[in-house]
Amino acid sequence: MPVPDALRTLSHDPAFWADYFFRATPEADPEPAELRATFPVAGGYALVLDLDRAYGTYALGLRTPVSGEPIPMAWDDRSRWHPHGLRWPELDLVGRVVALDDPSLPHPGLSVALLCRFAPITAEDDAAAVRDLLGAALRSLRVPVPPAEQEPLFRYSPRVLSEEQVTDYLDVPGEGVAGTLRYAGSDVFPFDELAELVRLARQRVGRLVAEPWCTERVRSLARQRDTTALLSALEAAGCDHPTLLDALADPVAPTEAAWVVDLLASDLPVPLRWDGGDKKRGWE
Repeated sequence: MPVPDALRTLSHDPAFWADYFFRATPEADPEPAELRATFPVAGGYALVLDLDRAYGTYALGLRTPVSGEPIPMAWDDRSRWHPHGLRWPELDLVGRVVALDDPSLPHPGLSVALLCRFAPITAEDDAAAVRDLLGAALRSLRVPVPPAEQEPLFRYSPRVLSEEQVTDYLDVPGEGVAGTLRYAGSDVFPFDELAELVRLARQRVGRLVAEPWCTERVRSLARQRDTTALLSALEAAGCDHPTLLDALADPVAPTEAAWVVDLLASDLPVPLRWDGGDKKRGWE
């Protein structure tokens, strides 16, 4: 389980997000004070988020098949911050892969919300598209409903964050920075390892859209955004992927269905403008 139960429970509390986005003073003696979330991609590669809630510090690392501890990528706190570790295309892609491979996370939203602080909006990004992506992630956060109350509207459980809070948190740090920045110690930034992680993530999503059940009819219905017919077509074609089928089953949760439909409608694992290839140029 990439996101530990303690962190999942905290993610249902608006106060956690106010603290996480530096809108509140860190809680005194929080329990648990330290947490680690691992977001596996493929081939032993993963992103690792370490949270020190007592001091309000957050660190992003990259784990490889041969690294015992994550290789530092970026960190963020109120006084000594170097948060520019990911591009938004990379974050979007990792969120999709995590959701595809973990049925307990039916939407990339939690991964994107937790890692977004490490992805500034750069001059290469479409700022409106980034805010749409982050807004969808934040709106996807839902308060769990007890099993006895799950039918028939369990997919429409209350949102964790109000629309006012979502709007506030769309103020992504670092908008307009030159190029795609990594942290100041770029001489030790794991460029090659991150490029491999992105390659494996693209390959993972590419395998999904190349499955025999991802027929031209399926893709056509996805482009038409007809979730009922799309579900029937997937089942008829032999799809047994629980995340995809659950997202399209009644009652449909719009946020869960939308990313699945977009994924099946795409011609590439990620759009070309979201190319995850890394070139060591212009690091400032």
